[in-house]
Amino acid sequence: MYHPQQILKHYWGYESFRQGQAEVIDSVLSGCDTLALMPTGGGKSITFQVPALAKPGICLVISPLVALMKDQVKNLQKRGILSAFISSEMAHWEILQQLDNCILGDYKFLYISPERISSDLFQEKLKTLSRKVNLLVVDEAHCISQWGNDFRRDYRLIADIRDAIPNVPVIAVTASATTAVVADICEQLHFRNGYQIFKTSFERKNLSFVVRKTDNKLNELCHILSSVPGSAVVYCRTRRGVEEYAGKLRAGGISAEYFHAGLSPILKNERQMNWLTGQTRVLVATNAFGMGIDKGDVRLVIHTEFPDSMEAYYQEAGRAGRDGKRAYAVVLLGTQDIAEVKRRPSNTFPTIEYIKRVYEALCNHFQIADGYGEGQSFYLDEPEFLRNWHFDKGRLRSSLEILSLSGYLNFEPYPNTQPYLRYDQPRWTMDRFLNDDSPAAKIAIEVLRNYEGLFSAGVFVNVDLLAKRTGMEPGVVAKVLGYLRNIGFYYVPARKEPRVTFKMIRVPLDRLTITTASYENRLAAFKMRIEKVVEYLETNRCRQDFISGYFGMEGKNCSICDNCLQKR
Repeated sequence: MYHPQQILKHYWGYESFRQGQAEVIDSVLSGCDTLALMPTGGGKSITFQVPALAKPGICLVISPLVALMKDQVKNLQKRGILSAFISSEMAHWEILQQLDNCILGDYKFLYISPERISSDLFQEKLKTLSRKVNLLVVDEAHCISQWGNDFRRDYRLIADIRDAIPNVPVIAVTASATTAVVADICEQLHFRNGYQIFKTSFERKNLSFVVRKTDNKLNELCHILSSVPGSAVVYCRTRRGVEEYAGKLRAGGISAEYFHAGLSPILKNERQMNWLTGQTRVLVATNAFGMGIDKGDVRLVIHTEFPDSMEAYYQEAGRAGRDGKRAYAVVLLGTQDIAEVKRRPSNTFPTIEYIKRVYEALCNHFQIADGYGEGQSFYLDEPEFLRNWHFDKGRLRSSLEILSLSGYLNFEPYPNTQPYLRYDQPRWTMDRFLNDDSPAAKIAIEVLRNYEGLFSAGVFVNVDLLAKRTGMEPGVVAKVLGYLRNIGFYYVPARKEPRVTFKMIRVPLDRLTITTASYENRLAAFKMRIEKVVEYLETNRCRQDFISGYFGMEGKNCSICDNCLQKR
């Protein structure tokens, strides 16, 4: 077994570990289940990558976002470390190939999303892969907690993997977890006796936290961006908001673009890369942007509206100043914003009767009769549904989430499905254009080479993969796929609408039971988080000290936040 410091020096070129990293690594290497809380940009990945490299075998990493997985795998591969990831964006044969590579080859890291755990293919391969696993990692571990800001039910499946690898230590890492969330993480992951918890100071000495009161957020935003040079992220809560702010900033001569979950994967990647490389100075985004983005020179993170929790705010604000140089995390606070924040629990959490009305309307909308519907999936045209059934979007989304938590359905807000392709004509008719030197022929050839089932069940194709294979731009590939309809293909473009899958038959409303955990406990926890948000916005104490205290850490006055500067 190699010494951790030698590994750090060999692969990363660092002479020593950052604060808190060495202790976590020692705990993992000693075989203890470990929870590491480190601030955003604190080097969490090192705490599991180094011990995984120190031992024979492969490290299995559960990670919540494809962008996060891609970024970490890319960075590992740059250092000559064999690594792979699997996601729903990949074709079945690609996933199979990656899993077999990890089982048969000298791969050191395999990244998967929690949703892949329950797939038949992964469960089958886990029987063999488990013999090689040397460490199980849960990244962004706060997602496993029902008390956390980003509760994801599929994270609960991680505990089941421990049955296949009972003697392998687990390390959970996160940048945001309160005392209650920490306890919940340890319980949900079935930490063994002797587990250890490490908390690194959440203090960011170079990051100045500011709450700026204003009657005109756009003017104040332009003023701040003109006063502080460098790359910036501006967060808004709605898609409409990010588009409006980006347009107004561009009209004011500031290089800006918007980013939200409604964009195509191609456009998301393009705008993200333009911002990372400095071609775009300001990215105006919803919370769909940021996780896994490693850009050290962000000088400003500005919130035009505050998130629903201190956890979310700390994650987003912490993306500024990762290079250690002075940076600013600014909240723009309008005259009505405090009142709006206080109203969020009542606006976000509908009544039980409201939830039942949503369930009934949903069943009627999709024409599901009593006793039927189990396993059926539908795409929900939200504007049409809201208009026809007279619901508002915020409470509709909350109702669907609560119905999901109560086991009646599965709600996917952004399913991001891939384009679907099938050839319905006789096979010989395709030969007429396969020999052409046209873009359509090139795409058809690559589909035939990379996917099975084009002439029977049809296939879901990956635009980025086809772009890589043909040398075309992803946007061109998407257009050519649409054109294939003219030469005998059946084509369905990628869907952006939310997807609803009924997990059981339709039940009468008098038998519809909303569980306490999905409603009352969730509402109470949300109210508590909102109270802390209001307290942060109104406090006169040091903001760094407030944040440290919220996460159960010892804090001290930072001397650079707006409150500290005002007192000086």
